[in-house]
Amino acid sequence: MVAGAIETRLKRMAYGAASTAKVGWYTAFYVAGRHMVGPMTKPGEVPRPSRTPVPDMKEMRSAFFRLFQDEWADIEAGRYVMPKDLRHPPRPSKIIRDAQAYLKEAREVSRRANRQGGGVEVRDIAEDDLPTYYKQNFHFQSDGWLSEESAQVYDTQVEVLFTGSASAMRRRGLALIMDEVRRLEDEGRHRSGVHLADVACGTGRLLSDIVDNVPELQITAVDLSEPYLDEARKAAVKATNTEFVRAAAEDLPLTDGNLDILTTVYLFHELPPKVRREVAAEIARTLKPGGLYVHVDSVQYGDTGMDLMLESFPRAFHEPYYDSYCHEPLSELFGEVGLRPENQMIGFLTKATSFRKA
Repeated sequence: MVAGAIETRLKRMAYGAASTAKVGWYTAFYVAGRHMVGPMTKPGEVPRPSRTPVPDMKEMRSAFFRLFQDEWADIEAGRYVMPKDLRHPPRPSKIIRDAQAYLKEAREVSRRANRQGGGVEVRDIAEDDLPTYYKQNFHFQSDGWLSEESAQVYDTQVEVLFTGSASAMRRRGLALIMDEVRRLEDEGRHRSGVHLADVACGTGRLLSDIVDNVPELQITAVDLSEPYLDEARKAAVKATNTEFVRAAAEDLPLTDGNLDILTTVYLFHELPPKVRREVAAEIARTLKPGGLYVHVDSVQYGDTGMDLMLESFPRAFHEPYYDSYCHEPLSELFGEVGLRPENQMIGFLTKATSFRKA
């Protein structure tokens, strides 16, 4: 018993040290990036009036640190293993390469943010088979979702934006996924017979965590960007039974009623309202009766005391559909297609919600 307590304490210390180092590193780059991009209100401009109150900084800090406390509680309880990004320090060469790429891209983001039409530059080079809404420089990033360079710098951009908390926020969804895998096991299902689809998987950050915990699952990883799918393949290198498919979330090339679990991460706030309903219908169509959908995305208005951050975000980072998403009643959106809310977790600025198909 004593040995076990010591092991747990050492593990907790390792988690704390790795998380603190990660937060410190990305916070430094956040400060550097903000210096490059400059103030959100340009000189001479009058700031737009806000609809929402200024957040309580004490509450904001508390929510940030509570995210890591909740994650440690899940690890300690055996809900999922210590994450790879905290078990293994990154190679120094990769740290330097990622830092250089981020700082270079920060200058381009600043240029684009201060240029009329800078959020839609990519439309001139986008392929014809892409949806119109997809042909944008979301977050003012170079090439939108359409190049290897964009895919390689994206994760650093997101971690910098959320000062090292992005992966921990995504893993609120991992906790719900692992609960469902264990529930299916209790019903006599073997993990190798459980089929999960990660739709709009991006660079595969959550996919990598899923594979790290349950490599036996049958997994279909779907994304509309081939360069991002390539990064997902690298991230999920331990996957033994994973198929990677290029497709739009609103037109999934998947069989009706074949999935036990489907997850999306930070997808719905990038979609126009009409397309959100098309994607919700596809999720319901592909899930088995009783299957689980795990929805991971931004918190919405009223979820926390930080609504001003939600109001400011689309102005600063070219998120054309974000504000409407923050007003979207999720229980109605998914209820229209037969999905009922089951569990919910909030981790700082991310909300993970599970929905069960009747």
